[in-house]
Amino acid sequence: MSIEITVLFDVVPNRLTDTVAAFKELCSATRREEGALRFDACLSEEHENVIVLVEEWAGQEAIDLHMKEGYVTDFLAKVDGAYARPPYVLRLRPLDA
Repeated sequence: MSIEITVLFDVVPNRLTDTVAAFKELCSATRREEGALRFDACLSEEHENVIVLVEEWAGQEAIDLHMKEGYVTDFLAKVDGAYARPPYVLRLRPLDA
């Protein structure tokens, strides 16, 4: 069974443009990973300055490999200090699982 994760990022307003650019780069690189089934960053239409990351992975090993990629380290450096509060991570499990 795949692993689905949704993460909410509340971005400091004056960092939104740069953060969106960093997410676009991250998504582009991550989608080429073998175990990445879905990796999409979206802007919330209801909440200003909120980016929602929707991920689906083949398994935990794929997530672990992803977190070791150089472009993930680069992304984290680019967005350092860009969030008004820590990201809100939701690792999802179907109700019938």
